[in-house]
Amino acid sequence: MILLGVLGLITAARVIQASGKQQLSRSVCTSVLCRQVAREIISSMDETVNPCEDFYAYACNRWNSSSGLSHTVLDPKIFKQLQELFESGNYTNPTEKKAVDIYNQCINETRDRPFDVHGLVRAVDDLFGGWSLLKGNPNVSAVRLDEIFLRLQQNNIQSIIHLSVEKNDFSSEQNILFLRMPQRMSDRWGYCARYPSPCNATEHLMNTWTLIISRLLKVANASVHWPTVEKRLEKVLMLDFMMATDPKGSVNFLKRLTFGDLSKPPYRSRFFSSLMPLFNAMLKTSLVKFQATTATEVGDMFPQYLLKLDQTMAQLEADGDAGLATIADWLWWTTLYHYYLVFQEAGNCVKANVLTTELVNAVRDAVLFQTTWMDHATQEAAMDKLNHTLQSVGFPEEFLDNWKLIDDLYAKVKLEISFHDTLRTIDQSNSWITLQKLSRINARNDPFDSADMTVVYANMYPNSNYIVISAATLQPPMFYAINMDIFNYARLGFVIAHELTHALDIGDMEWGKDGKPFNWWTNATLSNYNARKYTLVDFYNNIPTKNDSVDGRHTLIENAADNGGYRAAYLAFSNFKRRTGYRIKLPGLEALDEDQLFWLIGAQTWCTRNPGSIDGVHAPFRFRVMGSYMNSADFNAAYNCPLGSPMNPRIKAW
Repeated sequence: MILLGVLGLITAARVIQASGKQQLSRSVCTSVLCRQVAREIISSMDETVNPCEDFYAYACNRWNSSSGLSHTVLDPKIFKQLQELFESGNYTNPTEKKAVDIYNQCINETRDRPFDVHGLVRAVDDLFGGWSLLKGNPNVSAVRLDEIFLRLQQNNIQSIIHLSVEKNDFSSEQNILFLRMPQRMSDRWGYCARYPSPCNATEHLMNTWTLIISRLLKVANASVHWPTVEKRLEKVLMLDFMMATDPKGSVNFLKRLTFGDLSKPPYRSRFFSSLMPLFNAMLKTSLVKFQATTATEVGDMFPQYLLKLDQTMAQLEADGDAGLATIADWLWWTTLYHYYLVFQEAGNCVKANVLTTELVNAVRDAVLFQTTWMDHATQEAAMDKLNHTLQSVGFPEEFLDNWKLIDDLYAKVKLEISFHDTLRTIDQSNSWITLQKLSRINARNDPFDSADMTVVYANMYPNSNYIVISAATLQPPMFYAINMDIFNYARLGFVIAHELTHALDIGDMEWGKDGKPFNWWTNATLSNYNARKYTLVDFYNNIPTKNDSVDGRHTLIENAADNGGYRAAYLAFSNFKRRTGYRIKLPGLEALDEDQLFWLIGAQTWCTRNPGSIDGVHAPFRFRVMGSYMNSADFNAAYNCPLGSPMNPRIKAW
């Protein structure tokens, strides 16, 4: 967020410099940009494949990371742009200078030393008075585990619970505390889904952390019994893996607890009953004018994980000193994990907003004219919800050129003696920013809730009815400021329409137009949906494949959003063509008309050499293309695929 104003000025300058009109004739476009994107499209295509047989292979068989047209190239591209921005040495504000100084410190300290072992030992000493494992003392019964957990939270370290402050789903003007599963647990579940019995990735992690801890022991001058250290480490890693829970299957946005509930069955651990005083201690040290009581509501999005954690903690507590030692090792290990990962990792907004508005209209038209399973009352409610959808495209306007707001927000970030110590001030600042939200009244489109604008990101927030598209997403190959609207509709248009479709699907049917709980689906619509959803499940389960598979049931909601997203994006593109007379021919691709190019460019968004998603929620990339295209009458009309061909099956979903 430090860079939001800078990014905004850069993108605004691009708008001012942009000139020229779209290609309005059917002559081949020979501009530098047209030649460039044509080369990149052709470099990924395999024209020996019949597009009506396997369109993903036709679009992507020759793709490699240098092709440049897949969405997977955006993250390294953003990193390079930020690197150039920092290394330019240009800054006009103390906060910008602070960001540049931190970047330089990071580069100088990590160039030849990828992991600051001394800094980590210093952090553990400062936070906890050391780690018994490093001191060779296995007896930790005297350690105050509640104090350790408190310090972890104050330093923004996701230990065994991720405490976050977010909008109250029942009252979006209010913020409440949410108890979340740590991100690494969600990542572990993904690993376990691919490497079962009992997660082969554990062996790799064990080797990595054995090496790290051996270096820590050397720096700490610790003399320990190494087999004991390895045994304790292995126990912690296996415990962490055991706690991994299916993040999608356990999410419950409307589940509510109070702090008092955490002291009553089914919760039985001392750890959970101590959360309220720990939370109040955090608020006190952060000077937040709020104190929790037993009646204070707590958001519980992962009930399966919390119950599993409570059972584990109760069992360890019952084991006496040995159990307490394991808990202490577990909490301390999360600190090592956090700092190790952090240290390792060491547009055109006006036009995109217009595109978002067009996509809202296209989704509305698709629902009104093409959705047969929604009855009239539900369609009317869907229209009303879309009419009230808020959008943030690029960056929150509140941060543009508002350096005082940015200075105040990051005042607690300090340049310390080492990059590792500087990182700790950043973590502490983030924790402070999070807690301040408890005493603030929200707007639905609160700029402080926006994602990091330097990360490629798009999301629909149901409890605000608010779509956010980050500034990092608004650049090639997802978005072009001038003369390449076909990319904007086929790529960014799809992303926007996909997210808007979520606002209308079963996952968001309990959220009304103002982001408050309200079930706007009728019973008839719900019954129709339930009767038809299995056609989409079976459709994806039966997509031909060689090396991968998809679970149509677990990916149902995202698959439906993909289908709706491409339908609406193509509808918006068709409307744009009729309105403007837009025509384009690319060199070397003269045989393809605008509609065929739209579907080809859309498919190449997902070109990759990796199998795709492992989160169990999104289908692997190949299936995201094949499923949506095989089920699309618009695609099959564009490529004239015969009915009964692999890309145009006789039986379709919905």
